[in-house]
Amino acid sequence: MRQILALLVLAAVLAFQPARAAEKEILLGADNPGGSYYLYGGGISTWINEHSKTLRITSQTTRGSVENARLLSSGRLDLGLVNAIATYQQTTGTGQFKGAASDRLRGVAVLDSAPLHIVTYPSTGIKTLADLANKRVSIGAPGSGSATTANYLFPLAGLSGKVRVQNLGFSESASNLRDGNVDAFFAASALPLPAVVDLASTHAIVLLDIPSDLIAGLHKESPFYQPFEIPAGTYSSVSQPVHTVAVSSLLIARADTPDDVITELLTQLYTPEALSYMRSVYKAWNPSPGAELFKDIKTPLHPAALKFYQSKGMIK
Repeated sequence: MRQILALLVLAAVLAFQPARAAEKEILLGADNPGGSYYLYGGGISTWINEHSKTLRITSQTTRGSVENARLLSSGRLDLGLVNAIATYQQTTGTGQFKGAASDRLRGVAVLDSAPLHIVTYPSTGIKTLADLANKRVSIGAPGSGSATTANYLFPLAGLSGKVRVQNLGFSESASNLRDGNVDAFFAASALPLPAVVDLASTHAIVLLDIPSDLIAGLHKESPFYQPFEIPAGTYSSVSQPVHTVAVSSLLIARADTPDDVITELLTQLYTPEALSYMRSVYKAWNPSPGAELFKDIKTPLHPAALKFYQSKGMIK
């Protein structure tokens, strides 16, 4: 009886192997816990793994946009969630990628706009950006979109060398603010940012405005920083709209990612069911071709993505 059972199990395993062997293993760079990219990565991998017969995606925790761009360029990721600034800088060899331009990035989709949050408690006495001088401020994990934006913003605000900078991920930043180990933190993520939602559920919080002249300065420094208003009521105790800047969140592939991978990925993601599911994961999800944006940031659409969008009438 045991021999018969063993043979039946072996037969089942052998029967299952061809289907599994047909799947292509894809590594997707996401972010650290607490941000939208972390949720997007988990949502994309779950949806694709449940619905595709040819792809299997693993979402990898990373330090965010800049690291994902580097890992894509070095061939260590197949797909990555990367903001528009890091994508542009990697492609052009500017900013954090100075002298290391790469032509290996290709656009797949624009996912959302990620506004910068500057979060503190009323008890810190911090009411304006200038009040961050001599304060302990987490600007996000090294290589993250929020850290990149802080490094642009501090010189414009006259805060270079005046802020006691820490580099913590979103969840770590929120925990350290709660515990009194930092006075404020930066976090760039689509609305609502989970770490801030959690923090606001137990404490009154303050979100700092960026003055209009600094918003204009950021936009001049890089056209991918766009003015953004966080609506009143997005977070508990924040009853007024907050003026800040945002950059687009992108799904990026390597130039040599096979066409059939991109086609299957987009086919599975652009369905009403996938849209509903991904918005249940994170409601800011709003994928689009973004042809003009990718043109502006010098990053071509992946040929298979372009062909897919043209076949659907989404790009002429």
